[in-house]
Amino acid sequence: MGRDEDNKQGIELGEFLDFYLLDSQEQIERLGAGLLQLEKEGENIGLINDLFRSAHSLKGASGTMGFTPIVSLTHAAEDLLDQLRQGKIEVSLEMIDILLAVTDRVKAMLAQVEQRQDITVGFEDLVSSMRLLLNGESTDVSVPTHPVEEGVETLGFVPLDFSLTLDEREKLNNAYSIGRAVYQVDIALESNTLMKAVRAVMATQVIEGMGTVIKLLPSVEELEAGTADSFSMLILSDESKEEIERDLLEISELVEVIVHSYPNSEELGDLDKIPNEITKTMAEEKIKPISKQETAVVPKGSVKAVASPAAEASTGEGNTQVHTIRVDTVRMDNLINLVGEMVITRTRLVQIGLDLKAQYSTDGMVNNLNEANVYLGRLMNDLQESVMRLRMVAIGTVFNRFPRLIRDLAKKTGKEIDLVLKGEDTELDKTVVEVIGDPLMHLIRNSVDHGIESPEKRREAGKPEFGTITLNAFHEGNHIAILISDDGAGLDLDKIRQIAVSKGLVGEREELSERDVANLIFLPGFSTADVVTDISGRGVGMDVVKKALNNLGGMVDISTRKGKGSTFTIRLPLTLAIIQALLVEVGQEIYAVPLSSVLETLLVSREDIKTVGGLPMVQLRGNTLPLISLQEKFDLPAPEAESSEVFVVVVGFGDKALGLIVDELRGQQEVVIKSLGDFLNNLPGIAGATILGDGKVTLILDIGSLLQDVLVNRKG
Repeated sequence: MGRDEDNKQGIELGEFLDFYLLDSQEQIERLGAGLLQLEKEGENIGLINDLFRSAHSLKGASGTMGFTPIVSLTHAAEDLLDQLRQGKIEVSLEMIDILLAVTDRVKAMLAQVEQRQDITVGFEDLVSSMRLLLNGESTDVSVPTHPVEEGVETLGFVPLDFSLTLDEREKLNNAYSIGRAVYQVDIALESNTLMKAVRAVMATQVIEGMGTVIKLLPSVEELEAGTADSFSMLILSDESKEEIERDLLEISELVEVIVHSYPNSEELGDLDKIPNEITKTMAEEKIKPISKQETAVVPKGSVKAVASPAAEASTGEGNTQVHTIRVDTVRMDNLINLVGEMVITRTRLVQIGLDLKAQYSTDGMVNNLNEANVYLGRLMNDLQESVMRLRMVAIGTVFNRFPRLIRDLAKKTGKEIDLVLKGEDTELDKTVVEVIGDPLMHLIRNSVDHGIESPEKRREAGKPEFGTITLNAFHEGNHIAILISDDGAGLDLDKIRQIAVSKGLVGEREELSERDVANLIFLPGFSTADVVTDISGRGVGMDVVKKALNNLGGMVDISTRKGKGSTFTIRLPLTLAIIQALLVEVGQEIYAVPLSSVLETLLVSREDIKTVGGLPMVQLRGNTLPLISLQEKFDLPAPEAESSEVFVVVVGFGDKALGLIVDELRGQQEVVIKSLGDFLNNLPGIAGATILGDGKVTLILDIGSLLQDVLVNRKG
């Protein structure tokens, strides 16, 4: 792993590796966040001292473990920060860019350490750049933010155009941002190979054991039907090139395997100009030097991250140390699963107690059993509440990714953007935190590319040159709301409607409210962009947002004003593990409705139900409540005889409400949400399944998905 031989002195450092990785990742995150703050504040000696200490700690820990490349890189960064804190040099955009590149490169090295691999990520280019800055010279070289491995070729290799979707490009950009290696693997087959597609599938399976396959070119189907004697893969992997080549060559009828480092979009430039202009494109992407007179001013194309007052207070020097222990998430998930199984078992015991009481109502032992069940229920509720708190994670862990993203996007687009973070301490389920990052990233990219105008256009409109994007999270009843708002141009509703009509999504004379028109952007493939960029414009991102939120049992809503800006409101459940549910009967089936979404229950006469625009409605206290029949929604057999009255469960999410028509109400019960697996995971209207007290499996309704489909998409 790049350790010095003289560190092998009989002390086994392997057992400390996990602690080293945890501490180093915290130090590098702290360093990255501090650099963004330094760019905003300029000469802040307290902050510079903190950055110096982080670099020093990282260097010392890496030296103890014997990771020489990390020591060399962080030592150069430490020297630069030392000169900075002594006032011998000044903060500049060029310096911030290089130090941020250092954090990216160290992350790539730590990723290889975590995989127990040798450190092959190159770093001499950054060390040379920092030495030039120490000598008061301009680096005048491009600083790639993704890892560069030793011996990477820059000439003679032609990167292929894999025609990536936006989702695939997002995976690529995320890999670059965290320092993961991206490779193009070119594979040649024997000329008489009969089952070429099978060989491609075998190669894909080998790579899946070493990383992730982003794209295969040509596809398996094209290989099966065509005459190609070679194919290429775009992959993410932390393995070395040599190891990838060696493992692939073990597959029969593969005669040649060549692994190239795949450049990012900035280096790649326009694929139509490759290979003649690729070196020209890369040469033109140099950091523009910044003079010392400019260092006191926030540079154009940068971002200022503004924390909320609560967040600012939490960073004060008088912080009290929080005493915590680190627990492997696998152990915590196992504990939560066991508690979930105990909840199911307790529900079964309660059902058995009720059945026994019905048969032996005078038996004292039965009464004792039910009393014990009541006490067990209280203990289980306390245990469940305590364990569920373990799952709760501050959403700030997600929000903290975005200052760097905004900075890079602002620099790329030439826009000036303030990022305001609020509610970072708001807690929600760990599973939600793990998944919500990608949807938020899509929405932020959309705000940067489509929402915030250029400084020139903002001046013409009488706005400040700096646009503002605000991320805010807060609790709203039993849900959490996340707001992504900007003060940009807002959505062009007329243009959205015109595109929807041209694509046949809505009729030319169809009446749509402003909210209906705005929500058309969530349809697959819908885009208002005139030019497709690597930031947005392919019409994939917003559809991905909607699908991800539906999978979490959440929903998204839009409010916009032309020329004033837009706000995307995401509403999510607090937990995805154990919930209180209302059990309802529909025909012979039983469904669980999350109690956090239930507003009230009604008994409605069928005569009071009217159909408006193809959707059943009922008047409720002067307002119109849209209804949906679960029997029709899930295509269940119609009852032989319809009753004159039906039960309606009124559910709500935010300011939206919907009535579910059911046959009977079974009562409230605590249920454990179980996944339906990958094959059934995306069933519309279904969030998961649970096991009832009698051992039967019942489905849990996804209220957010039902509301989205009925209220938002019925027009589309």
